[in-house]
Amino acid sequence: MSDDLGKGGVKSVQLALDVLEQVAAASDEISVSELALRLGVTKGSVFRHLRTLVDRGYLNQNPATSRYSLGISAYMLGKAAANSVDLLSASADVMRDLREEIGLSVVLSALQGRRLKVLTTSVGKAALEIGVRPGTELELHCNAQGKIALAFARQLSAGVNGKLKPHTPFTLTDQTDLAREVNQAQLRGYAIAYEEETLGISAIAAPIFGPNTELLGTLALVGTVQHISKAPDEKLIEALRRSALRISWNMGYKGSGA
Repeated sequence: MSDDLGKGGVKSVQLALDVLEQVAAASDEISVSELALRLGVTKGSVFRHLRTLVDRGYLNQNPATSRYSLGISAYMLGKAAANSVDLLSASADVMRDLREEIGLSVVLSALQGRRLKVLTTSVGKAALEIGVRPGTELELHCNAQGKIALAFARQLSAGVNGKLKPHTPFTLTDQTDLAREVNQAQLRGYAIAYEEETLGISAIAAPIFGPNTELLGTLALVGTVQHISKAPDEKLIEALRRSALRISWNMGYKGSGA
């Protein structure tokens, strides 16, 4: 199949998304022939994409009728997107208050399956602006947010597989060292990363929980090493944990902290 670029990107990806959207829009299960007719393409082209989407769990095929409906992966993707929107609205006031109180950049990230992505950053008051672009996927071994995800997300309990990539001389590249940091984060309810991803930059992060004590994301304070040391000021830690708990309560969490 050709991957030639169309007006909106790669044609094969466009067709796969078109197929997914048509199945989602259908009032009932839909057949290959109906999809091909609606999309103006051959049944063979549609079938190849359907097979891939079924294999990945985005669609289900009814064995009795051979017709298609949305699968669990599509549901989980939609749920993650809805949670991200809710998390943004639940965090807006809290992030503003935390930035005003502490003056450092505040970064909100959401857990989406096994991935941790930045939703938004409230840039601090310092002359040097420190922010993380929304949509950035965070590696889990080299920042405070990732350590929190590894510590509290059930789906990440197995840890990080493979070799740990070094970003600075301070990056944790040994699995034993990382496991020790993750264990400390579980015990303390927050995590620290001192120049582990970027030289001169440090962060502390705390978990955000949902109504079933599931990890929804992380809240982090990010600043230079002058503002966040290897042993951060208790004022920073308490303000961060308090703010993360406020967001958790906004998301339906009933507990009193990590």
